[in-house]
Amino acid sequence: MKLISRGSVIGAASVIALALTSCSAAGTTPDAGGADDAKPTVAFVAAQMTATYFQVMQCGAEAAADKYGVDLDWQGDANWDLQTQTPLINAAVQGSPAGLVLVPTDPVGLIETVENIAGDGIPVITVDGSLDEPVEMQNIRTDNLSAGALAADALAAAIGEKGTVLVIASFPGVAANAERVDGFAERMAEAYPNVTVLPTEYSEADQAKASQKAAAAITNPDLVGIYTTLAPASAGASAAIQAANKSGVVKLVAYDADPSQVADLKAGIYDALVAQDPYGLGYDSVERIAKIVDGSLDPASLEYQEYVTAFIIDRDNVDSDEAQRYIYVPTC
Repeated sequence: MKLISRGSVIGAASVIALALTSCSAAGTTPDAGGADDAKPTVAFVAAQMTATYFQVMQCGAEAAADKYGVDLDWQGDANWDLQTQTPLINAAVQGSPAGLVLVPTDPVGLIETVENIAGDGIPVITVDGSLDEPVEMQNIRTDNLSAGALAADALAAAIGEKGTVLVIASFPGVAANAERVDGFAERMAEAYPNVTVLPTEYSEADQAKASQKAAAAITNPDLVGIYTTLAPASAGASAAIQAANKSGVVKLVAYDADPSQVADLKAGIYDALVAQDPYGLGYDSVERIAKIVDGSLDPASLEYQEYVTAFIIDRDNVDSDEAQRYIYVPTC
């Protein structure tokens, strides 16, 4: 597996020190009739726009757009929903962008849509999630199998390598999320025979539903740990553990690294966080489209699948320089 160069995002910690408002002002929608009319536009359709993860991704996308002289049309809605995302994609491509970056909310339902867009000559890069068929130019996402394995190691260490644990995921069939579960379950089965992994529960990317699932599981006296594969599930499980006065008793390892999660890690609610690189995903995808547009990058040179690695943040390393660069600070 080829890893994305992180050279372009090493400066993320300093870049994200600016205000989010300046990020949004940099180019959410091209200004019709303005001085930047000659600039090509890169459309970027995300999802769950209220999530810190995607706010950080926007910061990376804005930084790349500014550096490479393109306008960024950043769109998305508050939910992870094919039905609400599809009209946004259609609206974005009606503006004839030079390229499209897409966070796919459905690995099957968006195949035809993306195939048609690519067929019209618009280069498409998918990030964070993936499609079940490689109809886009490139897919860039976290190596979720290895990240799931790292999560298993962290939770096994927290529970003394024995006991019963639960996984709370998003939706069945979402490839990237399924890999987070599979990597975890496979690692537990291979390395920790005294750990029992219960059947996966699905939260539908809803914090309240995740909290309900976790609260029900906590009534099992054998439950010693929970692993969550996305931020809303992480917040829901955290709330349920605290409401049951089980902080530090039911160990929690979770995807993502919002500042609030980091604070809860330090307070003993989480035992480890699986941090991704949303800034890098936003930056590198827009950079590649911009370079294809200006002719400095041959799209034929791109490998279809590229992965970025996750980083485990725990109480031992949370204040380290390396961990700081992975914390999701939602300001540009």
